Amino acid sequence: MSAGTLAAVYAVAGALVARTLRRPRRARTWWRWIAGAAALGAGLGALVTWWLGDVEDVLDVSPTWVDRLWVGALLAVVGTAVVALVRGGAGRRVLAASTVVVMALATGLAINRDGGLFPTVGALLGISDVPALVVPAAQTAAVRAGRTSTPAALDLGRTWRAPADLPSRGRLGSVAIPATVSHFDARDALVYLPPAALVADPPPLPVDVVLSGQGPGAAPENLVDAGRMVETLDTFARAHDGLAPIVVMPDQLERPTNNPMCVDGPLGHSETYLTVDVPRWIMSHLSVQAPGRAWAVSGFSQGGTCSLQLAASHPELFASFVDVSGQIGPRLDGGARATVERGFGGDRAAYAAAQPLAVLAARAPYSDSAGFFAVGETDARYGPVMPVVSAAARAAGMDVTREVVPGSGHDWATTSRGLGTGTAWAAARLGLTRP
Repeated sequence: MSAGTLAAVYAVAGALVARTLRRPRRARTWWRWIAGAAALGAGLGALVTWWLGDVEDVLDVSPTWVDRLWVGALLAVVGTAVVALVRGGAGRRVLAASTVVVMALATGLAINRDGGLFPTVGALLGISDVPALVVPAAQTAAVRAGRTSTPAALDLGRTWRAPADLPSRGRLGSVAIPATVSHFDARDALVYLPPAALVADPPPLPVDVVLSGQGPGAAPENLVDAGRMVETLDTFARAHDGLAPIVVMPDQLERPTNNPMCVDGPLGHSETYLTVDVPRWIMSHLSVQAPGRAWAVSGFSQGGTCSLQLAASHPELFASFVDVSGQIGPRLDGGARATVERGFGGDRAAYAAAQPLAVLAARAPYSDSAGFFAVGETDARYGPVMPVVSAAARAAGMDVTREVVPGSGHDWATTSRGLGTGTAWAAARLGLTRP
């Protein structure tokens, strides 16, 4: 939603609140009631955000000060509306009800803008406007010629010269990746083909598998709508003669609020889907370099945790990874006990073995793995995690790079910045930049 539309909604809400608060005639105690109701509502708002956000952790992230202020303001307005309903006439009752509705809309828009999750109404409703992927005939021909099995040279940044038919931007499309082995009920994936993949004679390109977070509305489309991945990749490609990784954004969740934790368990065989089914589809449909040194896995929040898990457990597939605001390990709401019971069928040993710190220690030393870690400066929950997991990766022999995004929390501002910087870092590892 545009800034102008948001400003209009805020202005209407403010005008309605002001009109609702006007003292009726012969209501001498009006302001006393209004002040008490507003204070009670604001206090209740602070309690609600603290209990649901900090204690119960219903959204797996602490509310920001914007969230707390707007929820407090909304419940303060609800309190004053109750006074208007009880002590006002029929007209004021209608006005009070309208004020609450518009204020609730303004609050939702403000919180959404702060988190940056749903840029459009379609995104809010889970409606994707990404068309089906059209794989160029040259890509299909390259796959049939067996070019995908060519060992990664990792020097395209030095040897590539842009041909005359190089497009100015890449192509985004959606595709259903069959879960032949895992039987994981994944939603459609998104695939970005950079300009170099769209020419008449495309080179085998490196791959970056990028994963979204988990929570209300979570889907691969979030990476495009809120994470601005296409803009990031097109910008990188313009600066590097059309080169960028082929980026595949699969669904590792099945549905927004499900968290299979990138393992094979009662909540779905997510790990097998991401390490067997998805790579098989990529190599059988696109002209790509061989897995390992030429492949990366990246993600935000739950997807960041997953990227660390996959890179630690499967370095033969992903020698590079980008972890933006990830957890210390796979976790469900309710803590370790709930995670063991629901996610691992009560098998505590399997839960312990799946923790990235345990995997890193068991498989060390890593001969050619590297990780990029990013976190928001104000992220009180996941900010302290990043130094711990990055230190463990470094101790296991990985080359580690870290970034703290200034003035940002556990949100899509951190995601777009972290994945943007991480993409440039990974591209250098994948041989797409000039020495």
